[in-house]
Amino acid sequence: MTESSDPRALAVRNPNLILGSPVAQALAVIGDRWAHLILRDAFLGVRRFEEFRRRSGAARGTLASRLKSLVDSGILRRSLYQESPVRYEYRLTEKGLDLYPMVLAAWAWEHRWDPDNELPAALVHTVCGREMQPRFQCRHCDLPISIWDVSYRFADEKGLTLRIPARFQRRSRIRTGTHGDFNTGLFAILNVVGDRWTGLIVAAQFFGLHRYDDIGAALGIATNILASRLKLLVKAGVLRRVPYQKNPVRHEYRLTEKGADLYTHALQMHEWAGRWLLDDGEQPLALAHESCGNPLRSRVACSGCGKDLKATEVRVPGETAAVRGPNTRSGETRP
Repeated sequence: MTESSDPRALAVRNPNLILGSPVAQALAVIGDRWAHLILRDAFLGVRRFEEFRRRSGAARGTLASRLKSLVDSGILRRSLYQESPVRYEYRLTEKGLDLYPMVLAAWAWEHRWDPDNELPAALVHTVCGREMQPRFQCRHCDLPISIWDVSYRFADEKGLTLRIPARFQRRSRIRTGTHGDFNTGLFAILNVVGDRWTGLIVAAQFFGLHRYDDIGAALGIATNILASRLKLLVKAGVLRRVPYQKNPVRHEYRLTEKGADLYTHALQMHEWAGRWLLDDGEQPLALAHESCGNPLRSRVACSGCGKDLKATEVRVPGETAAVRGPNTRSGETRP
């Protein structure tokens, strides 16, 4: 992803360029390991508190807090299913269902880069009835989207002043292993995007920031946190250290192929934030697809029939139901 001005100079001039970007705004809402797990399970049809807890391994207080946050953000809604005692289930709203392309991007990344994953090898598109893989394409030219074919410009540097809520500044901690019915070690992408700081460091890479001091200046991140997150991303194979000075020896950080492949996931967060979090007409970051020269708008297509994928029209092989839409009531049959 390229920009006509020097991104290092932009970061020095306005450190809020990345912190106020659509991706950062999306991370402020869902940039938490537990939120990602809840969304994953919601798209798999989980509705009730105890089932969320069993599958995620979250403590009751943590789970209650994250569910409340997602309800307050309009991503989930509570629906009464029992009156005595009063009990609620949690359903995806239209805003929540619109996160499905991001979930598909995470699923696709897991398949490419985590050989030990136990996710289904394919999904079924109920429209055409075929097992398929999601394809991330430019809506104008239908060519695949790659980070190397995208350019960007900042539309309004002065307006980018959003700060991330304090609770997203800490790292959610889960030990790799089995929690209830879900093995957290099988969802490797959470080690990157399930933490606010690692997500922002990867975003900084997309904007051309590779050196320790430049990343720190752009994000306003404490040096000890930056050092630990860079070490984590290198160990995960998302970044690699490249020497740029011999005396004294200094290194910069570059995306590996595995890291660059996270761009599709980040792009889905960017577009979702544009639809749901920004004011009408607000576009702090404009993207263009260099392959066709048009403003970048993505589509997620079925590899079998080429049609756009919707959460309500995709199911796991062997299951008969897809995700219910936001207006489906308790007790109704899933489509």
